[in-house]
Parts: sequence; structure tokens; C-alpha cells
Amino acid sequence: MRRFLYAENGAVSVYLILIIVPIFLFQAVLIDFARIKAAEKESESAVQAASRSVMSSFDSDLQKRGLYGMVLSQENSEQLFSEVFAKNLSSGVTANAFHFIDTKAVDGGMRVTPVYALASHAIFEGQLLEDMKLKGPIEFSLEIADKFQKSGVKAPFQMGSQFAKNAAEVEKLIEQREDALDEAWHSTEVMYARITTFHLYYQKRISDLDAMANRIGLHTIDELRIEINQVKDQLQSLSNAIHNMDLSMSSMMTASPQSIQAALSARSNLEQQYSTLSQKLNDLEALVQLIIQYTALIVSTKLEVAVNERDILQLQQSIEPVLRLAKQKNDDIRAKLTAIGGSSTSTTSDSQGVNDVFQHVSLIGDNYFYDYQISVASIASLFTAFHLKIESIALYTAANTNQANAANDAYWTLVNDFYSKKSSIEKARMDANDGTKAKKQTERNKIQAVLDKAKQAIGGCSFIQSQSNDEALYNKLQGDTSNLESANVQGFYQKYRQVNAQDVLIGNDVAYDLDKAESTSLRAMDILGVITQASEMLRDELYVNEYALTKFNYRTYGLEKDRSGQAKLSNELVDPGSHQLANQEAEYLLYGFSSCAANISSAYAEMFSLRLAIRTVENLLDPEKELLNVGSPLLVLLVAAAQGAVEAFADMNALVKGESVELSSKLSAAILKLTYKDYLRLFLMLHSDNTKLMARMQALIELETGKDLTQAAAYIQTNATSEIRLWFIPQMMKLFNGSDLLGCKVVGTQCQFNRTAIVAY
Repeated sequence: MRRFLYAENGAVSVYLILIIVPIFLFQAVLIDFARIKAAEKESESAVQAASRSVMSSFDSDLQKRGLYGMVLSQENSEQLFSEVFAKNLSSGVTANAFHFIDTKAVDGGMRVTPVYALASHAIFEGQLLEDMKLKGPIEFSLEIADKFQKSGVKAPFQMGSQFAKNAAEVEKLIEQREDALDEAWHSTEVMYARITTFHLYYQKRISDLDAMANRIGLHTIDELRIEINQVKDQLQSLSNAIHNMDLSMSSMMTASPQSIQAALSARSNLEQQYSTLSQKLNDLEALVQLIIQYTALIVSTKLEVAVNERDILQLQQSIEPVLRLAKQKNDDIRAKLTAIGGSSTSTTSDSQGVNDVFQHVSLIGDNYFYDYQISVASIASLFTAFHLKIESIALYTAANTNQANAANDAYWTLVNDFYSKKSSIEKARMDANDGTKAKKQTERNKIQAVLDKAKQAIGGCSFIQSQSNDEALYNKLQGDTSNLESANVQGFYQKYRQVNAQDVLIGNDVAYDLDKAESTSLRAMDILGVITQASEMLRDELYVNEYALTKFNYRTYGLEKDRSGQAKLSNELVDPGSHQLANQEAEYLLYGFSSCAANISSAYAEMFSLRLAIRTVENLLDPEKELLNVGSPLLVLLVAAAQGAVEAFADMNALVKGESVELSSKLSAAILKLTYKDYLRLFLMLHSDNTKLMARMQALIELETGKDLTQAAAYIQTNATSEIRLWFIPQMMKLFNGSDLLGCKVVGTQCQFNRTAIVAY
């Protein structure tokens, strides 16, 4: 063994082995490492290509509407993905040829996972924006908003809107002040009537008490009762004497005539005395009853005066707070007029004329309220003094009677003087108010007459040729609420709202009607203030709105004409005029009610309101001078609105026929004509609510195409597994598992790659 170890035979071979083997091992590892990296890149490209192939299977019906969604089933999408992935690997090119990189797909390692669908508002909106950017119809919308600025209507619109707000606020304050003054005067009239009654009543009562006191004189009830007893004793004695005389006369049958005559004469004297005493007794007893009545009347008078005083004080207490309220509203009117006067310095000359009405608004001086309160308080105070005077009188002597009459006349003189002066002022005030109210009601009636015509002109959905199936279509869109036990309570709209974690309330919180003249006029003027801000809308919101008017139909779709007089045709791949829900889709998108009539009526009512506002502003620019002098801003507005309503009704008749109507010949410097569709565009700007709008658009798309957008994938994640066979020393390559060096996992003689791709339209 020792000799073998120290022998030099074969030393060169061993040396070469020690040198060559490491080099060979390094080369083998290097070759497999290079193959792995090439296979890794190949797998990455293959999974991307396969993912794009899956996404290329988008639905053609949705694509015609500018939307891209992949509606393949899970099985079909994974099968397509597997096929394309395998064919993009080296082993899929030529199966039996030699490949330096022999990458192949691993069975069961393919997976396609939809992440987001077109039901997502973020995805849906993103695709809308891309579609509208390419086609550019939004420029027309921007042009309209720009024309509103350049046409010169901004200042009149702002003036009209601000005037309406100021008129409504001032008129409300005036009505509150006048109502308070009316209430105060009503209570004052009640006070006057009651005090008049009290004065006459107590005047007679004092006179009666005085007369009773004169009859009673200085007698007291105790003295009278003693005297009554004495008279009764005397009567008893006389009665006994008469009785005894009757007995003695019965025994004088044989007496002389003279004796009998003397006896009869004596008996007659006794009867006369008895009669006199009886009359005296009656007088005394009557006097006692008079004293009792007198005493009772004094007590009842004091009680009645106390009750009447409380009544008067209650009236005073009801008048004073109402007067304070009236004064507060008067002060508010003064402050509001001051603010309007300050802001009017920056207004245009056109608005100065109509704003002159605020200078004629009636303001009441502070002395009016001060004198009113002082007078009412003084009347109540004098009646209290009368009460105290009555309370202090125990016996109505001449002096006390005079004092009581003086106290009774004092409050009456004051209230009579106050009422005679005040009644003429209040009558003039109330007559003026009644006249103004009558004029306002006349104008309201004129407006209401036009509104009634407008409501009839809406005509429901009778203009739509095919509407027999509308109810069923709306049940699909909004859900069938007629039968709560039905499984179809939820509609497409609710589904897409829930998918995006939003409420499922029906409608757009925008409901216009033409019921009340005044509220319709004031609300119409509010629209003008919002219209002037239309150009400040965000671009994305305008794109979404324009998509709604481009892809869907509306009431006058097919009626509008181009410059050559021909019907305007849609350039869309799918003609909106062929949709199931005919001539009402844009209105549904805007208002979101569950019937054609509700949506069409809301659009008509809002459009009429806008035209009414514009026509009202035109008439406000040239108001009648006599009308301004009335001092009622609301009356000025109603007169302008009454004329504007007639003109607006004529405008609506043209608009619903598909004709264009000039925005305003009086307000704008340049001619700007708008159609029914243009007004819908403006309303979409005014009531921008993209989440509800997009949910309704998604519902309409599903209704028309039958495609559930929750299943239309627009964003997917794919996973694939491939492998490459290691040529040299797999165990050595396995040492690199778990590190980022290889990029694959060594399993036996194979190195496997797990790759993920995320692809979206």
C-alpha cells in the first residue's frame, strides 16, 4: 500500500483529471443555466401572448358600443390560453426535432382568473373615456358650454337667478311681517270690541249700583231686620186686637146702634193700621232684598272686572310678541334691501331697471311699532286701574260713583282715540296688501293656465310607436316591484349598483313637475344660476354624459334635421333607433324612474322650466314702471313669468318636434340655437351623478345585448407552468432552489417555471 501511494505511475493522468473535471462541471452548469434563462424568457413571452389571445376574444356586441369584455367561459378561456401558451414554447414548434431549449407546458398548470369585469364603474368609465376620446363628439358639448359664455347670456342669467332669489327672500320677509301685523291688528280689533262692550256694560252697572245705593241710603241690613221684627210684633198685636174685637162684636147683637157703629169704626181703624204696617213690612223686606242684591252685585262686579282684566292682559300679551316679530322682519327687510343695494352697484345696466323695485319696497318706521306697543300697554294699564278702582269701592256714594265712571271712561277714551287713528292706517295697509295679493294671484292663474296646457302637451309616451312592452323592459331594468314575492324584484340597475357597493334607490333625486305656478317659476330661475357654471364641469363627466347621448336614443331621435333638411343619422355601429326601449333611453339615464311617462314628463317639465326661466329673464329686462312702484318684487317676477310661460310653451312645441329653438334673441349677442338633445346634454351636466348614470347605462346595455357585464371580464390574471429538462447534474442545480438565481424550481431532472401575467383592455 505504501509503495502504491508513493508510486509515480499515472501522475499525469490524475493531474489532468483534477484540472479537467472542474472545468467540465463549470461548463455543464453554465450551459444548463443559460438554457434556464432562455426558457424563462420564452415562458414569460408565451404567457403574455396567451393572455393577449384570451383577451382578443372580446364580445362583438359590446365592442360595437365601444366596450371590450371577454365573455368566454372559464373552461374555454383556459383551453384557449393553454393552446396558445403551448404553441409559443420551443416544444410546441416541432415536436420531434432537437431543441437547445426544449421548454414545454406542464399539464394542469394553466389558470385564467377574471379580476375585474365591465360591471365595475372604474373599468366601465375608463373604456367610455377611451371611446369618446377617439371619436371626439364631446367637442360639441364643450362648444355649447363655451357658447353660453361667449354669447353674453351669462350676466343676464346670473342677474335673473339672483333677482329671483332676492325677490323670493324679500317677499317672504314682507309676507311674514304683514302676517304678523295682520295678526296684531286682529287682536287689537278684538281688544277694541271687547273694551267697547265692557265700557257700555260697566257704565250701566255703575249707574245701577248708584241708583241702588241711593235707594238704600244709610240703612244697614241689621237695622232693617230689627225694625222688621218690631213691625211684625206690632202686626201681631193688631191682629190679636182685631180678633178680640170680632169676638166682642159677636156678643153685641142686642146693643144700641151707636155702640155697634163705634165698634165698627174702631175695628176699621185697627185694620187701617194693620194695612199700613203690612206695607211698611213689605217695604222693609224689599229694602233688605235690595241690600242683598246690591251687595251681590258689587261682589260680582269685582269678579267680572278681574276676569275682564285677565282677558285684556292676555290680548296685550298676544299683541306684543307679534309686534316684536313684525319689527324683526321689518329690520330683516331693511338689512336685505341694504345688501341688495350694495351688490347692485356691480350689476349691469340691464339689471338696474328691474332692481328698482327693491327701492319701492315698503319699510315701516320704528316709531310705528313703539307707538303701537305703548298704546296697547296703556290701554291695558288703564283697564287695570279701572279694576283697582272697582275693587276699592265698598259703597257707591256720589264721589265713588264719579271716580268709577271716570276710570271706566279713561280706558275707553284712549282705546277709542287709538283705534280711530290706527284703523285708517291699517285699513290702507291691508287694502294695499290685498290689492297686491290679487294681482299676484292673477299672474299665478295666468302661469297655471299655461302649465296646465304644458302638462297636457307632455302627452305621456303616446308619441312612441312601439311601447306595448315598455313595462316588461322597465321591470328588467329597475326590478318588478308589483309582486314582492317574485324572484325578479331586483333589476339590472340594482345589480350593477350592488356590484359597486352603492345604494339601490330608484330615481335621481331630480323630479320636476308643473303643478304650482309660483314654485315652478322660482325653481326655474334657480336653473339659470347653475347653467352659467356648465363650462366648469370636469372633462371625464362630460365624456360620460356624451356617451349617454351618443349610444342611446331619446324622445326626438330621428326627428332632428341636419343643415340640408335631412334626418340626422347616427354614425354608431349600432343605431340607437333600433333599441328595444325606443325614444326614451337618455331620459331614463337622466332621471332613472321606472316608467316611460315619468322620465319623459320629468324631461319635459325641466326643459319647460329652463325655457320659462330664459323667457322670464327677457321680460325682466323691460319691466313696467308702474309695476315697480308697487314695491312687490315677487309680483314683478310673476308678471314676467306669466308672459314667459306663454313663450316657453311655444318653444316646447317646437323642441319636441325635433326643431331647434334660439336660446334668446334678447339676451345673447350671437345666435345660439339648441335642440331637445342639447337640453338633455345640459341637464346631464346639471344633475351629474356618474355612478347612477353608469349603472343605468350598464342596465340598458344588458337589456339590449343580453350580456351580463358582471361576466364580461376586462381585466384578467393568468398563471402558467412550463418546464425544461436539465442536461447535466440536476442535483447540483437543485442546490440553487429557493434563491433568485435560477428563477425556476428543480423537480427531478426538470426545472419548472411558474409565470403570471395581468392583462386589461
